[in-house]
Amino acid sequence: MSVPGGLAPATVPLSATSHPLQRAGAWAVAVLAERRTPGEVNETDLDTVASRLVDDVSAAAVAAKDAPAYDWWKVLFALYPNSKATHSKRPRDHAVLKVAVAEMFTADDMHAPTRPCTFCGTPASAVWAKSTLPMFDTNKALNTLPPGVVGWPVCRGCRIAAWALPYGAWVTAGSATVLSCEEEGAERSFVARNVRRAQRIMHLGLNGLHAGARAELVAVRAMRSLRAGLPAASTLWSFKNDNQEPWLRVSRTRRAVPAFLATVEGNAELRRGWRLLEVALTRHDKSGELVASGPAEAARLLFEAEDGRSRSLLSQVHYVLAGPEWCWSTRNRAALTRLAFIYAEEVLGMNPDLKPVATVVADWIEHGSGSPRGRLAEYRNVALSDYKLGTLLMQAHFRLTLDGRPVAAGPEDWRPLIQQRPRAWEQRMLLAATVLQILQERGVAVSDARAEADEEARTEQMLERPLLGIDEDDEMGAV
Repeated sequence: MSVPGGLAPATVPLSATSHPLQRAGAWAVAVLAERRTPGEVNETDLDTVASRLVDDVSAAAVAAKDAPAYDWWKVLFALYPNSKATHSKRPRDHAVLKVAVAEMFTADDMHAPTRPCTFCGTPASAVWAKSTLPMFDTNKALNTLPPGVVGWPVCRGCRIAAWALPYGAWVTAGSATVLSCEEEGAERSFVARNVRRAQRIMHLGLNGLHAGARAELVAVRAMRSLRAGLPAASTLWSFKNDNQEPWLRVSRTRRAVPAFLATVEGNAELRRGWRLLEVALTRHDKSGELVASGPAEAARLLFEAEDGRSRSLLSQVHYVLAGPEWCWSTRNRAALTRLAFIYAEEVLGMNPDLKPVATVVADWIEHGSGSPRGRLAEYRNVALSDYKLGTLLMQAHFRLTLDGRPVAAGPEDWRPLIQQRPRAWEQRMLLAATVLQILQERGVAVSDARAEADEEARTEQMLERPLLGIDEDDEMGAV
């Protein structure tokens, strides 16, 4: 993360570079200064924002451990664990600490030797190191700087941006998440929402916020605000600047996600499918307290982790449709299935014709030996395995042929589903959704009708909330 984010010298007091942390901080400065973009921030704005940072940081650093403001100190500690405001040996005198913090944001001394700012290239006399710059080394790395170099040159605007970062990030007591997007409007929307959240943390503490919220939901709402679903890729950078075990996790959305969101919002059945997914992902504990927000968990499915450790929307829809916990009406199953196919088409670029193979599986479940419910369970156990699915399709082909029934698809139709190749597993998930929909349209009994009716009535009551939650502040709790 210490690679310079900008190469050309800046001509304004503050600019948003390509470095994700500096960029998030620059947008936070712009929002705090009530400017449209970081480039519109002037020296007076920097003075105002710096003054606010000094007040908030020093107040948090001397707050009692049971005070709400102390939670903001926890946020600062996760980002700047060795700074003057977070060090265990920091002054407990508010006035003394305030002076020490203010020194970090003083103007550059142009009479002293200057070097290009690490981020934006502006001449800078101050040099900062890991104690004040998040993710720039840790105590485990004694020194990765060249010999005789005490830190990275950072201009005043970027120093202020570095400490405005937690205002524009989605923060917890131990981590922060920032958003990078091809469209600046989404970045500003994400930061503006988090600035309001930061204010609540300072006044109410972290316990004053609603449970189950996630940075992904705020990011998706920001992408949804883009005009006409403009294509734009987004990246979430989540990190902890811990002294011993710092970490950085990166997840991304595809460029087509904003257009997909616009398509979903513009179609009643797709909106229904998305809300059904949100309802299915909502979790409460035994006391009824919310532990997983459906809108937040659904938004998370649109992000793909860089390390591959993330759930996909298609896999989640598959488990929601195929799992035994939910009974779906024909309409609701069709809405979820259509949502999966539209996502595959618009985001993944897939448009497979799975109806022939799905018809073979459905015919086998309906007319094969034994009960349809037992054969459906057998199919569910092999649905995502290329080899096992191929074996079942072969058995179904033989069974239908021996019974004198028509077979809607042959080996050439199976090929994309049973080979180990890109997008094969997504097609197997879509196949399962199609099979279940065909069975339900035919009226093949595979569940308890009474339980299905009761579950459907409960589900309908939960579909009244709008897409992605009530409003942009619903997860922040009451003021």
